[in-house]
Amino acid sequence: MSRLIEGEYPNYQEIIPKKYTTQAILNKNDFLNQVKTASLFSGKINEIKFKIDSKKNKINIFSESSEVGKHESSILAKIKGDPIQISFNHRFLLDGLMTIKSSEIILELNGDSGPGVIKSVGDETYLYVVMPIKGN
Repeated sequence: MSRLIEGEYPNYQEIIPKKYTTQAILNKNDFLNQVKTASLFSGKINEIKFKIDSKKNKINIFSESSEVGKHESSILAKIKGDPIQISFNHRFLLDGLMTIKSSEIILELNGDSGPGVIKSVGDETYLYVVMPIKGN
C-alpha cells in the first residue's frame, strides 16, 4: 500500500559534503573484516572509534564493551589530509560497505562531527553518507 503525500521533497544534495579535510583509500574487504570484528566489542550504542593517522598511513580501530571486553586493530591506507579521531555506528558503516562491488573504497571525512562519505573506487555512481556519533 502506498499513499501520495503533499509537500516538497527535502533537498538531500545539501547534506552531501562537497569538500573533505581527510581522505583515505583502502581495501574494502580488509576494512569490512576489521569493522565486523570490532562490532563484536562495540557495546550498546554500536560505537566503533577510528583514529586516522595521515603521517603513518594507518587507521586504528577501537571498540569497547564493559560486558565483552575491548578490541584494537589497525589497517593501512593511502591517507591525505588532517589526522582525525571519529566514531561511527558499525551498523550504518556495514550497510554502506556491503553494497560496494569494487575492491577499494574511498572514505572522506570533514572533522569529527561532519558527515562522512564512502565511495567506490572506479564507480562514480555510488555514494554513501554516514553521520558520526558525537563524542562526549
